[in-house]
Amino acid sequence: MKSGPWRLIFMGTPQFALPSLEALLAAGEEVAAVVTQPDRPRGRGQLVTASPVKELALAWNLVALTGLLSLGHAAFFGMGAYGAALADHYWQLPPFAAIGIGAILGAAYGGLWMATFRRLRGAAFALATLASVEIPKVIIDNWDAFTFGSLGVVGISRLPTLDLGGRVLDFGTSLTAQYYLLLLFLVVVGGFHFAALHSRWGWAIRAVREDETAAAALGVNVPAVRAQALLLSALLTALGGGLYAHLMGLIEPPLVFSLHLSALPLVLTIFGGRYRAFGPVLGALVLYPADQLLFHRWLPSGHALLYGLVIVIALLFCPRGIAAWLSWNRRSAWKSKTSG
Repeated sequence: MKSGPWRLIFMGTPQFALPSLEALLAAGEEVAAVVTQPDRPRGRGQLVTASPVKELALAWNLVALTGLLSLGHAAFFGMGAYGAALADHYWQLPPFAAIGIGAILGAAYGGLWMATFRRLRGAAFALATLASVEIPKVIIDNWDAFTFGSLGVVGISRLPTLDLGGRVLDFGTSLTAQYYLLLLFLVVVGGFHFAALHSRWGWAIRAVREDETAAAALGVNVPAVRAQALLLSALLTALGGGLYAHLMGLIEPPLVFSLHLSALPLVLTIFGGRYRAFGPVLGALVLYPADQLLFHRWLPSGHALLYGLVIVIALLFCPRGIAAWLSWNRRSAWKSKTSG
């Protein structure tokens, strides 16, 4: 299995070791440096590592903002990854064209969700989406003649090299080029997320989330609004899966259809703040590097415990996320300063 920073997203190690105080302090400094000094090579590497989860959290929240809780976004990520990988293997398409094929495949699965689950709400919708991850995973895992089954797809083409007026961007091997490519993708996904909060479409989403009946009475097309959010979320998540496949060079079903990928955006978004444009990104920038650089070293076989604790603590003490808490503190400090 290929090594690299992206592999850390899904894999752990079985050893356990208690760290020294010096190791904890060093890891804490490294977390802070990753967030505050992204221009360093080490910082770029860790931000490249965290990029898929940031974009996944933003895309996931598009659906959550409509009042639906998805536990199956790993299905879109895996469909995008396998669509891109198989298009590259069988048709030798250019990498970005293959990624587009994967994105269309993921969006098509999102359309199937919308047609099948349109009457479901709450826990029923969440459980249905969770179960839907297993359908493509089992098919791909057992269709050896076409998908190579549990062996996965290897030898996926690297991303191309672009020459922009003498400036060469090697997306296949250069960590810096990959960092800026993923940053661009993050900006695009973030733009859609911002629109889902602050545009006219965003107000329709808010109305649907708060009260479907009242929204429909005001003229909001409730099924259409939910369908738009779900299809866009599926498309963006599948795009991330396709990029992942070409950056890694290999994929396998347990890797890209991992239930960890379905739970992680929920944790990051609740921690960061569901109703803030930058909330999911803030959650990913703080929590994911802390997990990989600090808690993974301290408790390698059980570091996922962090995510459970975060959910409990966030719901009890900061239900609107740390982004809302920081905004509230900033406003309070400003009011105190002006009144004083």
